[in-house]
Amino acid sequence: MVKLRDIAQQTGYSISTVSKALSGKGRMSDETRRNILSVAKNLGYTPDFYAKSMASKTKTFVLGLIVPDITNPFFAYLTRGVERACGETCLLVLMDSFRSLHREEQLIRTARFYGVNGIVVGNSRVNDELIDEISKYVPVVIFDKECKCDNVVSIVVDNYYGAYLATKHLVENGCKHIIHFGGTQELYVSLQRAQGYEAAIKESGLKSHIVRVGYTFDDGYKAAKKLLNERNQFDGAFCMNDLVALGVMKALKEEGKKVPEDVAVVGFDDDKQLCEVTVPSLSSVRQPVEMMGETAGKMLLELINGQSNTKKVIFSPSLVVRDSSARR
Repeated sequence: MVKLRDIAQQTGYSISTVSKALSGKGRMSDETRRNILSVAKNLGYTPDFYAKSMASKTKTFVLGLIVPDITNPFFAYLTRGVERACGETCLLVLMDSFRSLHREEQLIRTARFYGVNGIVVGNSRVNDELIDEISKYVPVVIFDKECKCDNVVSIVVDNYYGAYLATKHLVENGCKHIIHFGGTQELYVSLQRAQGYEAAIKESGLKSHIVRVGYTFDDGYKAAKKLLNERNQFDGAFCMNDLVALGVMKALKEEGKKVPEDVAVVGFDDDKQLCEVTVPSLSSVRQPVEMMGETAGKMLLELINGQSNTKKVIFSPSLVVRDSSARR
């Protein structure tokens, strides 16, 4: 591996000058900086992150962030929040489990063995036994799941209440046959939203109908298409997330159903770029995902530094009403 002293020997400058040139700091002529950078490039020099961290007065941490679907905008906002909390004191390693339980377990174990200082896991499906095992070695923050292990903090939104709000809104706007296009049963977040939906339905004296679909646009589209082709009648749809809701709306449009005149639709997450650009605009349950991500990052740093006694942070959702569920 090429060291700073190798560049110094070839250029004739001191190691201190070489270091300043490579970091972009310190005063020197443009010619000196260009010369040093050119030699470093020719030698194939790459910075030693760990050596730099150890030499620095400010400790630099390596954090792992494991998410189930990097293409879902929700997890992009989550990542931004974690990055904002960590700032320049951390190197964030982003990993996608592709919603595979086996891969998620592998990534968690791999991250620990490769020396990360802490791990944030979003929408985790792994059992508490694995989290408990890993947390004995590195701190863990679990996103959208409650875990009561030591050295672990849970960051959750009140999914039950959010689902209740969405379903009650559809009921109050005159819907009588409301379907919940829900997520798979192994996720805590899916179970909580299904329970909130059922509570509002029961309270209103209506009949519940949950369809387990998944989390993508295609999942919502295919499930709604199947229901409509089988002549299942419904006039309201509360969806697991905004992507599923948009898939449902596409299927409704193709089958000649108008939103909200024939079917009112509400999503969950409130990704404004998705919700406001679609026609009609999508009503959705808002959760402050960037703030939640930022809190996850802060909690992880506190755990690493031994400064946290917090076990769980709960955020409150709110309903944003747009055209897709306008009162009839």
